[in-house]
Amino acid sequence: MSRPLRLAPFLLGAAIFGYLVARIGVDQLVSDAGRTGFMFVPIVLLYALVYACSARAWQLTMGDSRRPSFWRTYAVTISAGALNFLTPVVNAGGEPFRVAALAPWLGKRRAAGSVILHRMLHSFAYVLVWFTAIVLAFALLPRETPTVVLVILGVVGLLLLCVLALIMSAHRSGVLERLLNWMGRVPLVRRLAAMLEPRRAMLVEVDQQITEFYHRQPGRFVRAILLEYLSRCIFMVELVLIMASLGLPLGYFRAFTIGGLEAIAGNVLFLVPFELGAREGAYYLLFNLFGLDPQLGLYTAIVGRVRDFVWIAAGLLLIWGIGSRRATAGEPAT
Repeated sequence: MSRPLRLAPFLLGAAIFGYLVARIGVDQLVSDAGRTGFMFVPIVLLYALVYACSARAWQLTMGDSRRPSFWRTYAVTISAGALNFLTPVVNAGGEPFRVAALAPWLGKRRAAGSVILHRMLHSFAYVLVWFTAIVLAFALLPRETPTVVLVILGVVGLLLLCVLALIMSAHRSGVLERLLNWMGRVPLVRRLAAMLEPRRAMLVEVDQQITEFYHRQPGRFVRAILLEYLSRCIFMVELVLIMASLGLPLGYFRAFTIGGLEAIAGNVLFLVPFELGAREGAYYLLFNLFGLDPQLGLYTAIVGRVRDFVWIAAGLLLIWGIGSRRATAGEPAT
């Protein structure tokens, strides 16, 4: 990528990052990190494993011929994650960045197909994690849990099964051309469909890339999903570590359930920029629901935000190391 292309997301991300730090306060962030003590180091490093699993899953969608090394893919994944977090509402600012970073190896169309495919696999694994959390919730919630909560969980579980079926259908038969056809029939988005119509051939090609990965490489398809699922399983250890830093035991499965349900709430409230307040409120309610001190939920959310800021800063800095070297024909695939 050219220097201006790297400079633009860096400056935009740095501006939003500075705003968030100023809003919360440097003293508050330092204080919360200090309260966690030495346990803050493994909490931060834990996310390195999360990114590593996701980067490897992304590599599986690229094929074996020409692709960036694992470490370059890893760096792009971290930077794109930072840009996604700093993109309010849609949380997708890092996806065009990933396409641009991958284009020297795969070309723009294959790079776009790989990014879309990985995003679909990522979403599939997320929904699986949420469904797992709901199943665990029925087993781990206290007996005095209000019936209305259980009914809501049941309805959400059924909706997640429908979403899983839709994502699997997209992998089997493509989704982009069908989405374009649907947009052409909806009054509110017809103009957007007309603007995208000249690119129908490209969308069809990307659709073929998605379906071929499912039909011709089912082993890689399963491995990629398992790696993404594993990344979220690793992430749930964070809640265990945060509670351990306060000298309080929290079982992994309970932590998994709380973390998974919080993720569902965060995606329902996706319109809230940066999940400000939404994450804290969700953790507060969930800790209370599981019979834990709700104040611990607030503390967990704050420590998670400090960890976010560390990785956002790392991702913004890594932008400068990405794209500084062009792909060469002889670069070995990892």
